[in-house]
Amino acid sequence: MKPVTDMPEKPIVPAQQGIQSVEVAGPLLRALADAGGPLTLSLLAKNAGMPAAKAHRYLVSLIRVGLVEQDGATGLYDLGALALELGLVSLGRMDEVRLADEAMASLGEATGETVALGIWGNHGPTCIRLTKSRRPVTVNLQIGSVMPMTYTASGLCFAAFLPGTETAELLRDELARNRREKLDAPHSKDDLAPLLRSTREQGMARVIGQLDPSSARNPGMSRTAERLLAGFNAFSAPVFDHDGHMHFALTVVGSAAHISETWDGAIAQAARRHAADLSRRLGYRG
Repeated sequence: MKPVTDMPEKPIVPAQQGIQSVEVAGPLLRALADAGGPLTLSLLAKNAGMPAAKAHRYLVSLIRVGLVEQDGATGLYDLGALALELGLVSLGRMDEVRLADEAMASLGEATGETVALGIWGNHGPTCIRLTKSRRPVTVNLQIGSVMPMTYTASGLCFAAFLPGTETAELLRDELARNRREKLDAPHSKDDLAPLLRSTREQGMARVIGQLDPSSARNPGMSRTAERLLAGFNAFSAPVFDHDGHMHFALTVVGSAAHISETWDGAIAQAARRHAADLSRRLGYRG
């Protein structure tokens, strides 16, 4: 007799029959997760899209298993201890880079452009993943590249959305280097401020060809930044973790002939959407 072994289960697909009562209870848990705090029965039922009497019956069972709790004094409902435990276990098992790889593949498929994933490393924004475009275009970017914070999209993204305490020293050194080498890039905090402001306002960073055409025309300026950026547009969107801390920069870069420089262009919208989806998968609730 052969020993009994665990056999892998087939993946569950939406078309398969499930337990309807569990699916009905789901919107109640989602409503509590989306809320900023405990809810009354009437508001919870409204947010879940069901009558209060029906919501109450399901809440009784959810309380019994620990997914929901009710304050004895106020009667308000909130997520219970089991929900918290499940969330913590899920975070502990999360493979963040695998999820990011999936987002990159989806974004690359949607845009047809080069997609890069950056993290904050010891030397600044660092490219750790790269999905090449299907187009015959060579992008001057490779895994391990450290991206300048003052004239690349991913660098600006980190400079804008990371706490200043994390970026201050490297940013100060980079601005000093820009001045010393007379780069056609920001030389001071005042020069950089408008770029950071627009990045925060738009919720993502953008670089179009070159940062400052007027400075690039100055014959005393080095064209280092201009040569890096010339002919390419890039959008970089921040990815936040469950603590609200910027974890990745998801960047799309490609020829200006194919990537519109407008904030509401198809490429910019795709980058913003995929970064937001990845943030949610990492537990971000902002």
